[in-house]
Amino acid sequence: MTLQKKLLLTSIFLGVLYTASVAVAVVLILLGVTDGMHWLQILMILVITFVAGLFIHFFSRLHSQNTIVDSLRHENLYSLGKKTSFYNLYAFEQRAIGKRARAQVKGIPQYIIAFTAAPVAYTRMGERSQELSSLNYEIANMVAELFYARKGLYDRRNYLFCFDKGVFIVYAFNREESQIVEIINEIRTRIYALLEQKHYHIYVQPFFGVTNAIEGTLSRKIEEALFARTRSERNFEPFTAFDKSMLSDYSVDEIQEVSEALQKGEFKVFYQPKFSLGKREFVSSEALVRWESPVYGLQFPARFMDRVAKAGLTHELDLYVFERVLDDLSDTIKRGRRVIPVSINFSLYEFYSTDFLSTIESAITSRGIDPHLIEVEIVETTSQANPFLSVSVIKKLRDFGVRVLMDDFGIGYSNIGNLRKIPFDAIKIDKSYVDGVVESEQARTIVHSMCQLGRGLGMEVIAEGVDSKEQVEILKKLHVDTIQGFYYSKALPKEDYDKFLLNNPFEGGKRR
Repeated sequence: MTLQKKLLLTSIFLGVLYTASVAVAVVLILLGVTDGMHWLQILMILVITFVAGLFIHFFSRLHSQNTIVDSLRHENLYSLGKKTSFYNLYAFEQRAIGKRARAQVKGIPQYIIAFTAAPVAYTRMGERSQELSSLNYEIANMVAELFYARKGLYDRRNYLFCFDKGVFIVYAFNREESQIVEIINEIRTRIYALLEQKHYHIYVQPFFGVTNAIEGTLSRKIEEALFARTRSERNFEPFTAFDKSMLSDYSVDEIQEVSEALQKGEFKVFYQPKFSLGKREFVSSEALVRWESPVYGLQFPARFMDRVAKAGLTHELDLYVFERVLDDLSDTIKRGRRVIPVSINFSLYEFYSTDFLSTIESAITSRGIDPHLIEVEIVETTSQANPFLSVSVIKKLRDFGVRVLMDDFGIGYSNIGNLRKIPFDAIKIDKSYVDGVVESEQARTIVHSMCQLGRGLGMEVIAEGVDSKEQVEILKKLHVDTIQGFYYSKALPKEDYDKFLLNNPFEGGKRR
């Protein structure tokens, strides 16, 4: 029962009680019962006055609550697309102050969770605003339903929640860290369920931020949760727990430095070939970006991608690498050198941008490149963000002639259903599984199962991060199709890569 209904019922009850008290007093006076009984007269006056005071108090609260609810409904009409009394940040803070103070005195654990259904940058796209508002409205109802339980993990007494500027905030009291993770997973699962039920055609990828709220001011804790959510989105992680070390981020000068590096062309594309165990030849390669900095030397992505994201240059870098690959392929073809397909990694944002397909197709066509020479690699979480849209995008890429690979297979939420629904051409087994195949029987069993799954669905199985001959022999027995890793070659600059394809020790003198 909502507070509004409770106040209404209490006001009605007190109104009836007040009327009954006055009626009883009138009857006693008419019957002369109170004559000479001053104590009874005083008691009647006190009871009537007390009940009248309570009635006025609760009726005033009801009026105030109706005003707040009406305000909330109009605010939510703007932010959620429909009138609803779902709490805003102000109401959330007012409810949290007292509850939080009592919890702090008792030492009760408490966490604040901030999350969005989609990346904030994506939600600002005007043409998607109506559909996104509809989704947020459904999520608001889902959150309210989830935390209106009266027992178990979702006992309503332990939660407060609100929606503010596109972000949902949940305050969880008396819950341990492991339970917070369980809550996040439940919310994520329900968001994806909503996506399937309603068939939204917008990019949905929940990002969560969490902070321990037992110490510090409420406003500060909310800021930390929001900051962690932003960090989660920037790093494409399901959720991020706030840590003070996050505040020691990059300076303005460091961000400007990476922006200037992109303008100056300091980012270079390296190529790592992939070897087919069945064909005994290199059948494709992966384009990997490096930063050849005059100050820091050769930098790998782990050293600069966070700065690229912070500078808002993820889109620009993705396109930069894509165009360099096309230019390199065009140059190699003109020179009559050996050419094999190249796979390119695209970020979450890029894959779901409205002009992704047209950009890919026009860039390839304008250069006269055969689409079969291009492969697109995406991580599994990208494909699962919006399964309906993913299938559509992947099918259109394949119809155009571009192969699509699932990268880092095994570290996301891999299952047969995902692979059956989404038409990948190949899966790439993550290096973390390959590392243990020599020493661990368990690792070999897992890799073997992955191979059976992929091959059973007609997909090429690629093992990445292969560094030794022993790993190659085992992976061959496990029926891996293709190997990528240092054993055959590290990532090479274009000139070295072209020479390697013409003359290497693994193809038996093969030339093209």
